[in-house]
Amino acid sequence: MGTDRWPVDFRYISSRLVRQIVQQDEATRSRWRFPVAIPTPWGPLGFQKDRIDRHNEYALCREATEAVRDNTSTITQSWGDYIRAELDLTMGFMTVLMGWADTSHVEIAAMKAEVNHPEAGKVLVALFGSASNYRGRKPISDGLAEIPSDVDGLYGILERTREPKDPKIRYDYLDHDIGHSPNSRADTAIRLLGERFTGFREGRFDLLIQSFCIDEDTDAYDLVILGAPVWVATPEPLPILTPKDRIG
Repeated sequence: MGTDRWPVDFRYISSRLVRQIVQQDEATRSRWRFPVAIPTPWGPLGFQKDRIDRHNEYALCREATEAVRDNTSTITQSWGDYIRAELDLTMGFMTVLMGWADTSHVEIAAMKAEVNHPEAGKVLVALFGSASNYRGRKPISDGLAEIPSDVDGLYGILERTREPKDPKIRYDYLDHDIGHSPNSRADTAIRLLGERFTGFREGRFDLLIQSFCIDEDTDAYDLVILGAPVWVATPEPLPILTPKDRIG
């Protein structure tokens, strides 16, 4: 669902990440400006900036995107903590057997995009996060996807993107996760997002990514970007041309 002022449809929003970004940004500045008084015949008229509506996730997405704008790069720049890109993306679920404190067989969000870039070469964008952050009706699994026993090397990402109601991750898995190199994490992502990963939706999407690590030392790809989706939305449509515009 889009609006005239923001004609996009959000398919995924990480509630935790957008709130953390906005909160960290607010900690360094006041959102309240000193009222500006403008004299009028009826007396001075003052203006000041309103606080963010924290119950409006779309407003938080806008605020978070602006807050990290100076630290956001493209896929091939790879210098920022955040990446903004428009990609042909496959979105799906993955059921992970082990690593959870009080349960098993937990669904996580998994997304994959492959890009052939004239300078960077063959690029894999591998994204993981909380499955509860998909927007709209939850798709039903076709039962064909592989159920990995663990996602060794990715538990740190899942911990930093886990929502309050999501299952907790065992401490021993998190402790072991610290010792992984970017290359071993990339190898895990490549294995999980292989040929058997089909997802439930494919399309062209605009997205903001929090990048956790980058690896340039795998056999299958020239560059692997491993991260978490902050938000995923349909691209803004091109302006609708009127008959007069088409003639001109």
